Amino acid sequence: MKRFLLGGAALVLGANLPASLSASSDLGCTPAWTLVSRALDCSNRAFLTPGNDTRVNLLMLLRDRAGLSDRGVSVPKTDYTAQDFGATFLDWDVLQGAYWRDVPAMTTDSEGSRCASLAGGEAAFGVALAAERGLSAAERTGLGAARARLAATCKAETGAGLLAWPVASSVPGKAFLGYLQSADAFYAGRWDGARAGFAALRSAPNPWVAETARYMLARTELNAAIEPAIGDYGWLDDMAKVDKAGAMRGLNALADYLKAYPTGAYAPSAIGLVRRGMWLAGETRPLAHTYERLLTQTRADNPATPPLIEETDNKLLTRDYAKSAIDGPLLLATLDLMRMRRNEDEDGKIVDAPSLGAQELAGQQAAFAGRADLYDFLRASHAFYVGNDARAVLKLVPDDARHGAASPLGFSRQVLRGIALAALKDPNEAGFWRELMAGASGPWQRPTIELALARNFELAGRSGDVFAPASPVLDPTIRGILLQTLASPEVLRADARSAGRPQRERDIAAFTLLYKELSRGRYADFAADTALVRKGADTGAGLYDLDGQEAIPAGLFTAGLWSDGYACPAIARTAATLARGPGNVSARLCLGDFWRLNGFDQFTALDQPRAAGTLGSGKPQFPGAPLARMDIYTALIADPRVSASDKAYALYRAVGCYGPSGYNSCGGADVDSAQRKAWFNRLKSEFPATSWAKKARYYW
Repeated sequence: MKRFLLGGAALVLGANLPASLSASSDLGCTPAWTLVSRALDCSNRAFLTPGNDTRVNLLMLLRDRAGLSDRGVSVPKTDYTAQDFGATFLDWDVLQGAYWRDVPAMTTDSEGSRCASLAGGEAAFGVALAAERGLSAAERTGLGAARARLAATCKAETGAGLLAWPVASSVPGKAFLGYLQSADAFYAGRWDGARAGFAALRSAPNPWVAETARYMLARTELNAAIEPAIGDYGWLDDMAKVDKAGAMRGLNALADYLKAYPTGAYAPSAIGLVRRGMWLAGETRPLAHTYERLLTQTRADNPATPPLIEETDNKLLTRDYAKSAIDGPLLLATLDLMRMRRNEDEDGKIVDAPSLGAQELAGQQAAFAGRADLYDFLRASHAFYVGNDARAVLKLVPDDARHGAASPLGFSRQVLRGIALAALKDPNEAGFWRELMAGASGPWQRPTIELALARNFELAGRSGDVFAPASPVLDPTIRGILLQTLASPEVLRADARSAGRPQRERDIAAFTLLYKELSRGRYADFAADTALVRKGADTGAGLYDLDGQEAIPAGLFTAGLWSDGYACPAIARTAATLARGPGNVSARLCLGDFWRLNGFDQFTALDQPRAAGTLGSGKPQFPGAPLARMDIYTALIADPRVSASDKAYALYRAVGCYGPSGYNSCGGADVDSAQRKAWFNRLKSEFPATSWAKKARYYW
């Protein structure tokens, strides 16, 4: 028996809780730091765009329709899954956390269990039992105990059947017993028994039994209808297997219940079940109309809104039939944006082209009657994202930068215009963003504009302007990315000293400066600039994600490890020695040990260019190329002037760069197994008396 079927379809005493297919990934994300979003991304922008999660776009449209802005809203504290978002990007959970701080984020992804309603119905059964005066004390006790035993039915593969059912002799007692036996069949998935039992109780003498039986008859039909489509683990595997005739019987049973009990105890749940029945029966056009009506009638700031959006996304927007079912402006706009997406493979080849054509969009004008602002925005979005026509955007979206930042749609329109100006390399782009910034509200709008300005500076070859005293780019994450990627030594040094900037940003500046000075051979500067590391700076945070991690391990350059067998001084002294003589063998080996001991092997975050078209992908202003640790060893191995002990150590470390995986962990050019074997044999044969030869036991 498949235990997990329909999530109960609705709680016996509560509203239906819908399931949802996630429209984006919430399991961890590194955003692409660009405003242009052509494909579904794991992160979302603070404006309407094709690459956003459909749930995010729909909520923005709802808030816009209600006249709500983000003014006064703050970015919630996020966990590690969204640590790289800064204040520029967001996901569905982050968005819910901003608007409903005391309500858990809503994301469900399976149909759940029909047994979810079991516990909620127990209290109602007890109240009805206590209120029925026609029961004897023995009947009341026995029936209450039998209701508690229904939990065993949900845990077992088969129902409890007639085992240990109490004796009921009175008319109401028999009605309650019949209800329990029918419920037992329902929770066990014996649909024929449940259907017959509940149908027989529709006119029961006890009003609670009669109402509940009529409601449960509808639930029985819907659960029976979906059962063929549910896999062994409770997932909806194949909608084509749904018994649509059974779903229609369920819809008819719901109509019967709501006609008899329009304000009944289960009326809210029954109304929710009507939507589920439409979905199962394939009544997609009425379903779309129902969602459009509910969404426009529900307050956008109501905690019930996210579950309704989840349900709409799962049951309608992400389904193949959405295109033929949706004709209301709210859902049609959300669907249109989704259909403008374009997905590419790693080589830039389009694998999924936009499915919304210009002619089809033109035919939708009547659906947006009275919403010219929204319709023109969709046309402009299509022109840009599908037609690659930035000039058309400027015609469809007039410049309203001084007044267009308040509402979600107004902000989205102006951001799209700014993106088009950037694509056209318009000389007025920066001025446009500055004007739009003046009216930015809420937690994400200003950082969005700052990202646009930072990219404008970067593309103009003026990334240093981001760090000028009067710079409008204040977001620490944006500044941190540019510090790591493009900043000159002078900018890094000045930012590390700036008492007016957050400590984390100053730590990034100091860390980046010292790393690049040391890795690029600017040894005298490094020795002097270690004074920029604050007392107590972190040494243990790791090097996994400087964009997102809170602590920056700048303290490694003053309090890190420098020796574990080969005698080395503090790294600042090693750097000073190399400044006087870059060829000093001992200092070069100590430099290699510093990289190894402090986790810098394969640390390339500050050396590799960012993805083209994203923040930080411009020309770096820090001269020189990084030195790989392997290059230190290969140079010393080839140098006949190196002493026996130092050459042995270089051989030992060069072989160790490949242990135990067989892959080079030290950077530089790879060498094959034969060369590693030759190094190992040379160490053993030429320098057998050294401690390094004695330690070496393998080559990889």
